[in-house]
Amino acid sequence: MTELTENERIIYDALVMAANDSAPCPGNDALNEMIGSGNDSEAPRLLGRLEVKGYIEREVFQRSRRVGIKATGKWTALPLNTAPHWRNRPKDVPTPAPTVVKTRRPDIAAEIFTEAARLGKPAVEYLADLVFVGWEIEKSRG
Repeated sequence: MTELTENERIIYDALVMAANDSAPCPGNDALNEMIGSGNDSEAPRLLGRLEVKGYIEREVFQRSRRVGIKATGKWTALPLNTAPHWRNRPKDVPTPAPTVVKTRRPDIAAEIFTEAARLGKPAVEYLADLVFVGWEIEKSRG
């Protein structure tokens, strides 16, 4: 395998520790702090380089990730929210139109749209996330 830079080594060691402890994968802010970077894109870029170099594999979710260490086969803990990242969301899971939600349940629609705004997400995108999580729960029930 290709040699690691100092920052890649710091990130890799943190990932190995988390995987060994079955802990969640450190977030971008924590990883950036470890390497002393103020650049928000630095940690994801380094993770991508570790993956390309063959040290790790990633499962990317809507708000988090899980990382596998190729040398040991160990993974960081599965996050609580496993809704897929929008790039990976299955196309066969439909998203209800916001007007349909408002018509059927105005009270719940108001809560959903308020939460979407708090998260800084478009309402339709947040609805898609909720539908996918509900779909996964329904499938797991058998």
